[in-house]
Amino acid sequence: MNKNSTDIKKVFESFILDFVKKDKQDRVFQFLKKEKNWWKITNEFHSSTLFDKSVLKDIKPNEQYSEPIYNELIKLGAETECYSLLDYLENNEYECDLSEKLSDSVGFLVETIIYCPKSGIGYYEGGHAKDRYILKKNNKRN
Repeated sequence: MNKNSTDIKKVFESFILDFVKKDKQDRVFQFLKKEKNWWKITNEFHSSTLFDKSVLKDIKPNEQYSEPIYNELIKLGAETECYSLLDYLENNEYECDLSEKLSDSVGFLVETIIYCPKSGIGYYEGGHAKDRYILKKNNKRN
């Protein structure tokens, strides 16, 4: 697992730059620097307030299930092999199959960030039923 730890950390840093509001990025980066503070990142992602609203794509209420979400992510260009960023922080297996991870995550109200870095697409679920979004990177970044 350690051989990729630098790569996954870079993926996580890119995720923060692409998806988290500019004024909240430094705080998350500070937590990411020290492994003992990683749990604080999961707490920060309990709700979607950290995200730049322009990267959040609403999911229709009748489509908040793993299969329609998977289909939408694939339609947007997501790869089937992705990373579960919060699993990485908990020292769990973080390389995942998109379909399997969605099946294990959607609707459980457990903070989840599944990210496909090549396409800049992912899925977020917070600790509240209304906090489920498809994440799509903005192509224009300042």
